[in-house]
Amino acid sequence: MIIYFAETTVAEQRGLLCRWTERFHTEKKPVQILVDSMYEAQTIDQLLWTFAQGSFIPHSIFNPGEAPPDDPVVITPVEARLSGFDTLICDLPADLEFIFEFETAVHFIMRDDEQRRGQSRALWQKARESRADTVHVPYGNQP
Repeated sequence: MIIYFAETTVAEQRGLLCRWTERFHTEKKPVQILVDSMYEAQTIDQLLWTFAQGSFIPHSIFNPGEAPPDDPVVITPVEARLSGFDTLICDLPADLEFIFEFETAVHFIMRDDEQRRGQSRALWQKARESRADTVHVPYGNQP
């Protein structure tokens, strides 16, 4: 289990989420993106279509209660691990036990949000104590 702790700002987080998604998609890794609502899922859906000229990432939104889609990138508005997805990108802070269900995860550290930065610090500490491979990705050193 490896968790990337990627530094960003609130304004840049979504663009960075798209770039991490593109990176893993290029590596042929199915990606599950965790968001906190259907509204946020629709926002990410739109961004994945428009974030970069010439970029195409097949994706869909998972509707709880329905069968998971067949796309290699799925946006989920709930903490529900979908079969076949070993990479998680968290648009919001997620429970560490849920994160540990994946081989690879990305958690964003908000440089300009003190509360979220504190949550990230606590998550980092818990992950290290649990012997996860934690990788700090400094601001500006992103995919």
